[in-house]
Amino acid sequence: MVVVNSGDTSAEAGTAATAHRLLSAALLAAGSGLVLWGAARYPAAGIVPPADSAERFQVFAENIVAGADWRAVHAALLAGPLLWALGAVALTGRTGFARTGMVALTTGAAGWAVALVLYGFAAPLAAESAAAAAFRPESLDGFRVTHEAAVRLGLVSWLLLGAGVAALSAAALTARRLRAPLRFGVGVPGVFIGLWPIAAGAAGLFRPGFFTGALWLPTAAVTAVWFVLTAAAIGWTSWQD
Repeated sequence: MVVVNSGDTSAEAGTAATAHRLLSAALLAAGSGLVLWGAARYPAAGIVPPADSAERFQVFAENIVAGADWRAVHAALLAGPLLWALGAVALTGRTGFARTGMVALTTGAAGWAVALVLYGFAAPLAAESAAAAAFRPESLDGFRVTHEAAVRLGLVSWLLLGAGVAALSAAALTARRLRAPLRFGVGVPGVFIGLWPIAAGAAGLFRPGFFTGALWLPTAAVTAVWFVLTAAAIGWTSWQD
């Protein structure tokens, strides 16, 4: 018969939990770093013709063909929210807000990855094919389909990411084990940051498309900063335990 020292087991469990929280904080910070790098290097859209203009998709395709870092930038923007979803496991608890936030964040990150594959890797192939055909109207059909699918899925996915941030922030506000400065310093801004894209999307502020409007990059950057603050809070509380 083997007798297990309960004190040692408790200490090992506490060490494993601390290590997991620190790893989660590192994942959140790394995801934010990728998003901020991608946002900083994202190509400027320039002057975009009106939505009903025949030249609109040609301008988009020309911008993609001219973007030297297009694939690398979108790879970084793709990976960031996936790392957020992995790191946010440290934020989950037994409350309904935490569970809802984790489901929304994970679903949003998955949809975001598909949208960024379409816009970052499939769209350049269609744009290069259209460029080889001198951007004749019929040559842009494939690019148009890819572009429209990406911008719509991107918007829906970011709304889910925002809902996840808002729900996790609400969970933080109700977590009594967290110290008040951390609870309110992370929770209150997170609720507003998470709800902002939902309100902006409902008001049509992301038009003409999520990746072509002026507000999506600042929205992504502010969300990334919130995850950095959250990572710092997780790390700080882990060292205090």
